[in-house]
Amino acid sequence: MVVESKHAGDDELLEYRARRVWGAKGWTDRSSVWVKGGEVVAVGALPERASRYRTIDLGEVALVPGQVNAHSHAFQRVMRGLSERRDPARSDDDFWTWREAMYGVALSLSAEEVEAAARLAFWEMARAGITHVGEFHYVHHRPDGAPYEDPNELAHRVIAAAQAVGIRITLLRVAYHSGDIGKVAQPRQRRFIEPDVATYLRRLAALEERWGKTPGVSLGSAPHSIRAVDRSWVEAIAEFCSERQMVIHSHVCEQPAEIAASQRAYGMGPVEVLHEWAGLNPRWTLVHGTHMSERELAIVAETRPTICACPTTERNLGDGFLPARELVSAGVPIALGSDSHTVIDPWEEMRLVEYHERLRAQARNVLPACDPQGRIESAAVLWEMGSVGGARALGRSVSGRVEVGQPADFVALDLQSPSLWGASASTLLDHIVLSMSASAVRHTVVAGRLIIEDRRHVHEDALLAGARELMAKRAADVSPR
Repeated sequence: MVVESKHAGDDELLEYRARRVWGAKGWTDRSSVWVKGGEVVAVGALPERASRYRTIDLGEVALVPGQVNAHSHAFQRVMRGLSERRDPARSDDDFWTWREAMYGVALSLSAEEVEAAARLAFWEMARAGITHVGEFHYVHHRPDGAPYEDPNELAHRVIAAAQAVGIRITLLRVAYHSGDIGKVAQPRQRRFIEPDVATYLRRLAALEERWGKTPGVSLGSAPHSIRAVDRSWVEAIAEFCSERQMVIHSHVCEQPAEIAASQRAYGMGPVEVLHEWAGLNPRWTLVHGTHMSERELAIVAETRPTICACPTTERNLGDGFLPARELVSAGVPIALGSDSHTVIDPWEEMRLVEYHERLRAQARNVLPACDPQGRIESAAVLWEMGSVGGARALGRSVSGRVEVGQPADFVALDLQSPSLWGASASTLLDHIVLSMSASAVRHTVVAGRLIIEDRRHVHEDALLAGARELMAKRAADVSPR
């Protein structure tokens, strides 16, 4: 249990106690993690005696680094459960029909509701063990398509939602101009559209000026896809981001129709197009990549962008499977995202990368068989995707372990949870990665501050008041079918 108040001052020395800690040398037993200034300053015993500190005993838990959600569309949390029935009047139901439903939701939300939806999504992330989110933010304007007085109004609200929850956020401001390759934007896309790349970059620069030095907040750019922006946009954005060492994210190769359109227009796939236009490099993150060609796989192996998989969304939308064997074999970094938030469970995203490969190969422990590092445990291969890979995608460097010099972002997993029964020190990571329920997350700490205590946010009622109203309103608006 927590011994004293949860609210840590930036310079306060804290001792977090746990039954087990995942550190530099694996699991340590009955250990202490010492935190000051938002960082881990010692694990085990302090190197020097401290006269004043505060102890927070987290109980019978396993302490692991917080998970990174590298790809989120927070407003889509409102859609959960609303597009899971086939329309008898349609012969098809796929990603593109889902997209039309998503446009309807995007057009319906007020600024206050966008913030409430983001609070709901980020709160659920914190409860599931996510301490940093990459928000791929593309709802920019009023419902009629006109800019707000401050064109970044909705970005400010999404960032404020993350701050209210207490998780880190990298706001990836999306560039969106066309409806498809060579086509004007549709009226239903009006909240996303910028008139020209110069306007987009001014707005991104203003966002960086406002938030760039705020702890827990960082900025990045996101040319939505080669369907939504052309070469001139990608070139200008790449130059802007190179000057600022800013990360760039883009959707690629999610759907065969997207690839076919790219082939018709450019004679190559989306990854090849982006590489020709801007030159891919480690600052880039390519989201999905479910249908990359052999040539595109060779490009990412050479240029080493991060590939962000979103397995729960990809299965929900019928997108396809990440080519994980090929990426792992080539040593290409992989990150994870919850994308449309049909499920918010970073542990599920992680294990599905392996489990989807088992379905494809009709075999078990598939990724270790192609791991360049020779690891034999599926959990060991997957583990870095949720922490190291995700942090890389968002412009940070972490070790994936609770150790000195790392941010004090960690998650306490309840060792009494039924999904962890039977775990020993030698199998605990396997249990966590391959089998654990997200309900095992008992506490979440970000920058040394306890934000989830005993599965409840420290300011839960005030935090979620608007979200409860929003979701009750939407439930009432949905007529039985």
